[in-house]
Amino acid sequence: MSLSDKAIKEFQEIYKKKYGKDISPEEARDAGERLVGLFEVLFDSHVAELRLKEKLKDHPKGFSLMDDEIYNCGICHTQIRDEELWYDKWGKKCLACQDAVNKKIIPGKICYNNKDWYAVWELDSCFKLKAAAARKLIRQGVLKARIVPKSGFEVILLKENTDVLPPKEILKYVSVPVEGKEGAFSMTPWYEIYDPKKVLGSYKIWPYLTAFNQK
Repeated sequence: MSLSDKAIKEFQEIYKKKYGKDISPEEARDAGERLVGLFEVLFDSHVAELRLKEKLKDHPKGFSLMDDEIYNCGICHTQIRDEELWYDKWGKKCLACQDAVNKKIIPGKICYNNKDWYAVWELDSCFKLKAAAARKLIRQGVLKARIVPKSGFEVILLKENTDVLPPKEILKYVSVPVEGKEGAFSMTPWYEIYDPKKVLGSYKIWPYLTAFNQK
């Protein structure tokens, strides 16, 4: 989608107000068009989701999409399609995770709300805690996890690890200006910006984070 000259000028003004820097019309056009493209994708996704919710009125227990498209399970992120997928009020799930939800082993709401829990792979990106070390802590009872029986996928709920793990909000990537590149930013891990001990020192996970606490 091509932006009008007026829209580009408005984008430049917004950028200057937010970041205190000027950007060229070319940079504003590029950034603005990418932003519009992102909104179009999000809008199309939202419309598709509304249609699925409408279909749930006739199939309240859920259904398979059977559209030959590939999706990701909202919980374990396994790629799924057609009869491998089940959609209900909680979203799209693989059959293993759906079974665990049906049996109330894991809560269905985590399918659309990843702020309430950690997957094992996230412990590596957030804490530099490798999967093998994380699973050892689960076996030792340091971390409490719920296991999906048919896949072995671990769900680490924050409400069951309140004094062990911090809320995800404090571990977000940080937007940092790229030196020498006007208007360019990079997403940097939180621990490259803040002192890990000050952030995590009060949580019981801290003694096990050797990548941080041995420095």
